[in-house]
This record gives sequence, structure tokens and C-alpha cells, in this order.
Amino acid sequence: MRASRVLVTGGSGMVGRGICEVASRLGARVGFTWNRNSEGRRQTEQLLEAAGADFQAIQVDLSVPEGTERAVAAMAERWDGIDVLINNAAVSESIPFMLLEDREISEVLELNFMAPLRLMRRAARFMVRQRFGRIVNISSLAGSRSVPGPIHYSASKGALEGLTRSLAHELGPYGILVNAIGLGMFEGGVRATIPEHHQRRYLESCALGRAGTPSECGELACWLGSHLNTYVNGTVVYQDGATVS
Repeated sequence: MRASRVLVTGGSGMVGRGICEVASRLGARVGFTWNRNSEGRRQTEQLLEAAGADFQAIQVDLSVPEGTERAVAAMAERWDGIDVLINNAAVSESIPFMLLEDREISEVLELNFMAPLRLMRRAARFMVRQRFGRIVNISSLAGSRSVPGPIHYSASKGALEGLTRSLAHELGPYGILVNAIGLGMFEGGVRATIPEHHQRRYLESCALGRAGTPSECGELACWLGSHLNTYVNGTVVYQDGATVS
């Protein structure tokens, strides 16, 4: 990943920060997006500054088309393009299905599915011209397994995984690999929205008996986004410590 230009969305959260940290340690130039979490943004900046990284923090609202355009434009303005896109930003709300309003469903779908789609469409224009690119979408076990959780969150991740598989075929001929990571329960992320009894159930079914760490997600995401990955494409890699689905 050395000298790669990497855009990480949701870099003010714990998982996004872990991805940024690993990418910078591997020598990448890192742009990360944030919106309202100024304290998280500050923590990520401090971590990257301490590492001597070349980075930029990009404040945008990815739930609107203009935000995704500005994020990619910031990468082009600073570093003349983008090599790796890691779609990590996501939102979840623990709301029973029969109480869901259309607005709440739309908000989750806009950030969890439409924002990655728009970002991939814009980033791919640079990647196609340079005949190289890596796209990593951070998904969830909820996207493809039967797990208790908000249905609109599960639907958004299922759609993201379908997009990942299909887009890999369209972009593969241009040297662009598209993959997803199906995360289990990780420190930070959307864990706070999961009821306590579901968290206990997960940990009891996990062979490692613990939640994952942000840096563990970062290591996998950065490998999938690196030159070392030459043949993993159109795949959802599950990172859950081995759980019983």
C-alpha cells in the first residue's frame, strides 16, 4: 500500500480510525471523511500526526450526492486521484420493523448503500484511467446471514454486498478489484446500537469469545486494498472470529 492514495469514509469512528492507522503505517496517503463527530476527527488527526502521515480530514455529509462528490474531489485536488476507496461510514438504529418510518429507512439506505455507490462511481473514473484500483466495502454479517438486527440496516448491507459482487465483474478488466468485509461485532462501529442480550449471544457463539478490534479490521481492509491482493475479487470476506450463524 506504500504511496497509495487512500480514501476512508467514516474516519472519525473507531473502526475507521483503525483503518486509517494501518493505512498510514503502511505508507499510504490517507484522506478520511467525517461529518459531525469533531472529537473523533480530532483523535484520528492526532493519531495520524503522531505517525508522521500525509493525510487530510474531509468534512462532508455523505448522505447527499454533493458530499460524495466533494470527498473524491478533495482527493483529486490534494493528490491528483485515488487508488483505494474503503467505504466504512454507516449508521444503524435499533427500531422494530413495524415501528419504522419511511424517513428512517431512507436515512439508513442513503448512507449505507447510496453513498458507497456514488463514491465508487466517481472513484472508478480515476481508477479506470490508471488501470488500477482497489475498492473495499465494509459490510456486516447482517448483510448475508440470518442474525437479529434492524431490518433496514440488514437490507442496506445486503444491497452493498450484491453491488460488490456485480461491480467486480464490470471493473475487473481494468485492474480494479472490488471486495467487501462482513464484520461481526467490533469495538466501536455500530455495536452501541445492538441490545445487550444480542451482544452476549454473539460473544457466546464466537470461537474467540470477544469482539474484534479496529486495527484487526484495518489490517484486512488494507491488505485487500493493497498491491499484495492480486486475485481476491468480488468476494465477501467474513471477519467474525468464527461464529455460529
